[in-house]
Amino acid sequence: MNGNSIITDAWSNPHSAQLYQERWPNEPDCRDRHARGDQCGGCSFFAPLNSDWGLCAHPASRHRLETVFEHFTCPDHVPEGWGPHSFSADPCDHCRCGGEAPETQG
Repeated sequence: MNGNSIITDAWSNPHSAQLYQERWPNEPDCRDRHARGDQCGGCSFFAPLNSDWGLCAHPASRHRLETVFEHFTCPDHVPEGWGPHSFSADPCDHCRCGGEAPETQG
């Protein structure tokens, strides 16, 4: 269970850490998502805390409000890329910059 502590450099939920370490033993869909690159760092609802860890802000995710590793994933992953995140499931709201500042885009 998530401890609701402010943690910025490790898992806040030991069960989520175990899922990642064991590569989602009973969840082939999560294993496949992870292998495809659908990982938290590229989810629309990932709020980065530093270069490796962030907060899951997806209202429907079982990991909501947990500190998770950027390479983790879940069944509710919403792909937006590894740049800025819109915190929206609607692709029309997603950032199209790919993480580049407007002045560096061609």
